[in-house]
Amino acid sequence: MKKVAMLILFSTLLFADSNVSGKVFFNHTINLGEDGSNAFNMKRAYLTFANNVSDDLSYKLTYDIGSNEDDSAYTAFLKVAMVKWKSRLGDISIGMQGMNMFKTMENTWGHRFIAKMPMDTYKFSPSADLGIGVTRSFGLVSTSALIMNGGGFKKAEMDSHKKLSFHAVYGEYKLNKKDGFNAGLSFSYEPYDKDSVTVENTSIMGLFGGYAGNGIRAGLEFDTKKNKDAKAQIISTYVTYRLSDKISLLGRLDMYDPDTSVGKDGVQDIIVGVMYNAEKGLTIAPTFRMFTPEEGDGKNSIVINFQFVF
Repeated sequence: MKKVAMLILFSTLLFADSNVSGKVFFNHTINLGEDGSNAFNMKRAYLTFANNVSDDLSYKLTYDIGSNEDDSAYTAFLKVAMVKWKSRLGDISIGMQGMNMFKTMENTWGHRFIAKMPMDTYKFSPSADLGIGVTRSFGLVSTSALIMNGGGFKKAEMDSHKKLSFHAVYGEYKLNKKDGFNAGLSFSYEPYDKDSVTVENTSIMGLFGGYAGNGIRAGLEFDTKKNKDAKAQIISTYVTYRLSDKISLLGRLDMYDPDTSVGKDGVQDIIVGVMYNAEKGLTIAPTFRMFTPEEGDGKNSIVINFQFVF
């Protein structure tokens, strides 16, 4: 934890002229099983430094602070360290940056502090990676293309292959900010070394659509992940209904099948809840979660989620 504090202090001094912002996600989880365990959890903390160097050049630096897999300590990862250049070809981004595979869908869902997107949850795609990309709009169509290492922001490059990723959306891609609709697709292709002589590949395809208007925001996505050994599949739908400026209802259903050729290996995850905007920067969302595998015991829980934004 001392190393995390020193790293943040160093960045604060180094980027003293930057615009600083942050988010903190924490919750209280009550398991409804026989043990009845409950715990407070600090899920994530993001600290961002960003600024414009000139009219056409800007930078962004984001630390992602969370617990290790064994929940033994908090570790700071450099999730974003990128420069964006506005060129004639489009906006060129260089460095560690957010992936484009599910960004539009994440805007439609709009509740990252409650749950990650299905592609992230089920390891279809990391949320950030190291490489170079370009984004450009053609009327109502927004496009993004990336060439990345492929290992995500927590792992070093392990081979000579690169991941290609493309995202295109027609319509409004920030439905959490504006009313409208969208439809689009995401696609990635990544070769990998199966052994010392064999190169195989993994391809991911996502189709999605969303709508926001009259107090309702809803989205639907269908994702597939294919390699030589298996084909995995995700179907997810999510909806938010605004009752007032302070209170909204939300629901989400994820259906995941890790191998469509094998029976009774899928899972279903349901989230329903209420979101309360308590004050500027503070959101509280009590939710009920029901995780049900096709075989084996399910898990039900009550999770009270908190988001602090500054």
